[in-house]
Amino acid sequence: MVVIILTTTVFVQNKCYLYQISAEERIACYRKSIEQWLNTNLKIIVVENSGYPFNEFNEFISERFEIICFNENTLPEASYLIGNNSKGISELFSINYCIRNSKIIKNDFIIKITGRYFIPNFEEYIKKLNTYDALVQNDTNRCEIVGCNYYHRNFLFEINTDINHIEFLYTSRIQKLDKILILPKLQIPPTQIGGLNEIRYSL
Repeated sequence: MVVIILTTTVFVQNKCYLYQISAEERIACYRKSIEQWLNTNLKIIVVENSGYPFNEFNEFISERFEIICFNENTLPEASYLIGNNSKGISELFSINYCIRNSKIIKNDFIIKITGRYFIPNFEEYIKKLNTYDALVQNDTNRCEIVGCNYYHRNFLFEINTDINHIEFLYTSRIQKLDKILILPKLQIPPTQIGGLNEIRYSL
């Protein structure tokens, strides 16, 4: 089985490389993406690290959909994130927190996808994931999509508190694994990216 972890941050703090800072705009972007992912057959987890509970999706909670919400500014174990402007460090914490607290992750292939993006027909590209150790998007210098077999989760998503660019960290770790699925260039609905005044049409 495959589980998709959608990483979200509604209320942005002092993180670097941010363009879209309006909570309302971010909520609207995430809602649109989540609604589309719910129409797939995949297990979906929304992890929110700034305290927005996404209660509007509570009716969909099931064995294949879960919302994990916390606030990294008030969670004692996340205190080292306070004042740190790296989005990557916060993302790693979110993924680890999600994996530890999820009720629906079993021995699944875990794929982290930045929450604002929906990928049409994604299931078609991941039919044979059980034969791979890890997955990356076509541009391996980016990390909107990255994943691994359940048994490599602690290696790929291990907390690192001394990183500037998480893309480099993921790349260096994945290169140490054997069987890597590199996805083709994936067309997506036009989506405002978070860090720049730019619309993205593919991943």
